[in-house]
Amino acid sequence: MGADVCAACHADIVLAQAEHPMAQTAGVVTETTRGHWFSDEMLARAVSWSAAIGPQPAYELEADGGVRFTAPGADPPEVPVDAVFGSGLRGLTPVSFAPGRRLRELRLSFSHARDGWFPTPGGEEDEDALGNLDTTEESANCIGCHATALAWDEDGRFNPHEAVLGVSCERCHGSGIAHVEAQSADGDPGPIFHPGKLSPADQVVFCGQCHRQPTDFEPREILARDPLLARHAGASLMMSACFRGSAPATTITCTECHDPHLPDPAGPARTRAVCSRCHEDVPSLHRQTVVTAESDCAGCHLPTEREAFHGTPFTDHWIRLPGEAPTPASAAGRRELAWLEDLYQRRIPEENPPAKSARLRAGLAELLHIRGARAEAQALLAEALEGGADYETRLKAGALFRDGGRVPDALAAFREAASERPRTPHAHYELGETLLQSGDFASAVGPLATAAELSAGSAGIHAALGAALLGADRPAEAIAAFRDALRLEPELPAALGPLAGILAAHPRRDLRSPDEAVGLAERLAGQFAFQEPRSLDVFGAALAAIGDFNGAMQAAERAANLATNAGAAADAAAFSQRLALYRAGRPYVGPLPTTDVRP
Repeated sequence: MGADVCAACHADIVLAQAEHPMAQTAGVVTETTRGHWFSDEMLARAVSWSAAIGPQPAYELEADGGVRFTAPGADPPEVPVDAVFGSGLRGLTPVSFAPGRRLRELRLSFSHARDGWFPTPGGEEDEDALGNLDTTEESANCIGCHATALAWDEDGRFNPHEAVLGVSCERCHGSGIAHVEAQSADGDPGPIFHPGKLSPADQVVFCGQCHRQPTDFEPREILARDPLLARHAGASLMMSACFRGSAPATTITCTECHDPHLPDPAGPARTRAVCSRCHEDVPSLHRQTVVTAESDCAGCHLPTEREAFHGTPFTDHWIRLPGEAPTPASAAGRRELAWLEDLYQRRIPEENPPAKSARLRAGLAELLHIRGARAEAQALLAEALEGGADYETRLKAGALFRDGGRVPDALAAFREAASERPRTPHAHYELGETLLQSGDFASAVGPLATAAELSAGSAGIHAALGAALLGADRPAEAIAAFRDALRLEPELPAALGPLAGILAAHPRRDLRSPDEAVGLAERLAGQFAFQEPRSLDVFGAALAAIGDFNGAMQAAERAANLATNAGAAADAAAFSQRLALYRAGRPYVGPLPTTDVRP
């Protein structure tokens, strides 16, 4: 129907809401509007782009009044910019629509905090240089939070002339046609949806359609209180003790501090009034901080998070005492775990698209896995994989199957994920790492080599490839892989240790380089202040290889003592055997157990 019709009776509200950030959260790019986002001044802003992501893309103005996005090596090499998402308060992300009602978030966004362009968050590893095309389901989820009404041509292509981008009246109140018809007929108010009449808890869930609910994220992100969650007010508020500890009919709501029709946020007086409903004598609750009746509660309990999201400030709506997240085993952690489980149990029976239904089941399975209910978790994972699971859900299922000891099921999930997205490194890495952990070194080489090719800047992947090559008795190739890892991350223990071990003690004399091995092993042992037994073992072997048997004996004796004190009898025995060799003036030749050394 459109906001103009609403304005006939609600002029003040419509006029004020038009200035609200929600109303500005998306806009169509036309010859008239493009200067707002793509002026010469904006396009001249600095671009923060890493060569590891790929060749830098760019926005270019077209003679017909449009804007195109180009990326070297992309196929097609360019796409039109159809719209821009983002209210402009913090930044913006240009998007392009494709036939089939599909959306492409373009890979270059603008940040006001940086005053420049930067890689679109979440798209750094997109296979398509322009930005991956979302599925129809993903596109609908994304567009639904930035638009009031979408219009499509017969082929499913976006129709900017009929669409209503931005959040206006009918996005929250539903279609107003029946309401207007009833008004014009006999003055009856007619049917219209009013979110303010929902119960307080349901109001927060309603706002959470766009501002997210905890079940829209990875359970471990929630339980660890990932700072990135500050971007999503609904999910954070629902995890607050103020919300989950209150009766659903009286709990805190979004609209107590935020008016969806007015752009100005609530000030300290309003937040104090909300907090004082339950916390009457605020000063007496603070023992180490001076607080008065006029203090701003939000300053401490809803802090601003700036560092997690590219310097962009977000108010963290997870109302809580400052401090570290509770462990899952603590009383507070168990309460959070139980609350999350309950939220998942409520959402799973809802009518959801297949991929979302699978994600919810996998999320609940992860929570059950954390709680120790592994059989129940694995049954849910099997249901998730049978019901239209997407790439991310397959990765989660694989990791949980692996942690639960069901390695064949884990391998199957990772293989399916790798097949679904063959140019994305994560699934290949997880497949190779699982094979590596299970001792199938020869099979691990292929997927890890693919992952290393697709993610050339990852030192950890190169180190894992080196471990697989070493286990598969391909030591020369393993040396090259470990060197690649150290070029990227010079102090990486997972590469320092194995490479030092090969160069110090490998049976093939032509592969040894004792002097280099000493330097690598000393760097490794030094990271642990010479108090970690396996790194000392490598250091001792390297010293013996250059003939410094006194130094080798000291390192081996310390390693044996530390292992004995730690109850690692097998390691202590191996170190003692090497100590005997060094006392006899003989170097050690053979494999060294270093691949699991971690900082």
